[in-house]
Amino acid sequence: MESLTANKVNDILDKLDKAGVEYLQFDAYNEEDYSDKYQSEYIDLFEEIVVNKIFKHFGIDPEKKEIIVNYFAKENGKWFVSFYEPEVDTNIDKILNNDYSDLEELK
Repeated sequence: MESLTANKVNDILDKLDKAGVEYLQFDAYNEEDYSDKYQSEYIDLFEEIVVNKIFKHFGIDPEKKEIIVNYFAKENGKWFVSFYEPEVDTNIDKILNNDYSDLEELK
């Protein structure tokens, strides 16, 4: 299951890289104020990284409204997920390697 998640996530990130996407919110990307063009990719990343990996690791109910994902973005060639509440970021590669050390505030 872990390799399926990593493969799926890497396929999504490769697609975004090829399209020149470096910033992705649910309803926006790059400099676009509103667009649903990459909404399915956002939803897939959210499900695979946030729900299936991070929330599952910390035992967080996905319906819990106190934890808010802000966006996915690429910086220095690496993709990361940014949370608004609490204010914390982590590299997606770290999550795929089961390293949750940047996210201790989510406990």
